[in-house]
Amino acid sequence: MQSTASSAYINGSIITMDPEDNIYSAVAIKGKKILSVGSDEEIEKTIDNSTHVTDLKGRTLLPGFIDSHVHLMGAGRLALKAENEVDIKYCDNLDEVLEKIKQRAEKTPDGEWVIGWGYLWSRYREKRAPLRSELDMVAPNNPVLLKFSAMGVANTAALNIAGITEKTRPDYGHVELGGDGKPNGRLQGGAAVRLVSRYISEYTDNPLEIAKKAINQWVKWGITCAHLAGSTHEDTVTIQRLREKDELDIRWRLYIHNMTDNLDYMDHLVALGIRRGFGDDKVRINGVKLALDSMGSMGNAATYEPSTGNPGSLGILLVEPENLKNMIIKAHLAGLQTATHSIGDRAIDINLDAIEAALKEYPMEDHRHRIEHCTQCPPAQMKRIKELGVHPGESNYIWNFGSAYKYQYGEERSKYLFPYRSFMEHDIVASANSDYGGGPWHGNTLRGIYAMMTRKTEDGETLGSGQAIGLLDAIRCYTLNGAYAGFDEDKLGSIEAGKLADIIILNGNILNTHVEKIPELRVDETIIDGRTVYKRNY
Repeated sequence: MQSTASSAYINGSIITMDPEDNIYSAVAIKGKKILSVGSDEEIEKTIDNSTHVTDLKGRTLLPGFIDSHVHLMGAGRLALKAENEVDIKYCDNLDEVLEKIKQRAEKTPDGEWVIGWGYLWSRYREKRAPLRSELDMVAPNNPVLLKFSAMGVANTAALNIAGITEKTRPDYGHVELGGDGKPNGRLQGGAAVRLVSRYISEYTDNPLEIAKKAINQWVKWGITCAHLAGSTHEDTVTIQRLREKDELDIRWRLYIHNMTDNLDYMDHLVALGIRRGFGDDKVRINGVKLALDSMGSMGNAATYEPSTGNPGSLGILLVEPENLKNMIIKAHLAGLQTATHSIGDRAIDINLDAIEAALKEYPMEDHRHRIEHCTQCPPAQMKRIKELGVHPGESNYIWNFGSAYKYQYGEERSKYLFPYRSFMEHDIVASANSDYGGGPWHGNTLRGIYAMMTRKTEDGETLGSGQAIGLLDAIRCYTLNGAYAGFDEDKLGSIEAGKLADIIILNGNILNTHVEKIPELRVDETIIDGRTVYKRNY
């Protein structure tokens, strides 16, 4: 007897992401799961008077996007930054930055903070970061901090509040000194930036409000599952509280924060006997987030050759290789998946060395330990990644930071930045992600797909054109491969009978859309477990 669908979608373009990349016209859903997919005629057999039927009118329906690396509270705070801080992310030169800070300082009471958000000096014409003396000139009566993720610049007032002197030593990174032996304001590394930023009050102390800002944005982009890279106590509690209130509109895979101030978090997981898979389909602990090096866009990733903007250094290591190896072995033995921030080629090798050591001590067929970002990855490392069964959680910085990376690494090394095509050629399953909330200000998956296909940056440059991939391959990185990254491929990532009904509907047919128009497409509807969590007004 034919089962009856609770809802059906007909007359569309259904991108299934099944093994054959089948495209159908209709899909039926029963409760929380996909009942069947096929032609309109086939799906009509599952429809009766109780079925809610939607005529797609040619629009594309596809699996919900899975963003395999995001930061919940950081993403929520992006909206607050836009409301409260000086937006300097598109400044082309230092004069423009300083003028914006000056204008804000003139409107700000003496002694109150002036924050510049989106500081990315490699975009400036001068190709250098400002100095504290320059910030002092435009904001003599206010503490100032320019920041972007793990890098920052502070003026004298801010350094004094933080008690930073030439003797200050952060946990990693460093406080840059000038020719006079005194701090010049430049803060290299997240630990150095936090020496100052911890003195800045939050714009709101309501974590639920912050998290909901992020989730509301993600569902508009069609994201139905997110991997939380570095879940802190605040993140984990907030997710549970939202679920208790029935306000958690996307699925979560948690990689518990085990960096810097939280190096005991993994010990607590191990002590409690929590292994990968603890939880359910909505919220699940998968493993731990570790961090090895710093930011490639600022020239501080751990590399074998110096970057253009940091010629005297091979980058920053946040932990010693031996310490990373011990952490990965501990996690591996405890049944936890590791996800380790590794951007530069030297960092990737150190990460692979640690994973290899863990596998020698305790062989495991399907561990899927992850290299987060995995940005500068030349061919020699592809073979090791494949042999060791490692999963690249590839951060798609092409649009936001592609030009900065091209400047830092040059034309030759740029051939192997964000190497999506190379992963495919080596039969490596790589997911794509935005790292939204951790640095980039773009988290729209459709924009990411466009960048993977064209390799274009928002500055109009092309980055490593040889790594461009096709539309369906790009979509797969954000769907089925994202599911694979979190051991969810049997339930998520494709439109197949029996899988959970996480689907999205676009406002057009992406298969017939010119590549340059893909970023203009919008998500009309986001559906999780067969239930609509977002519907665009149109």
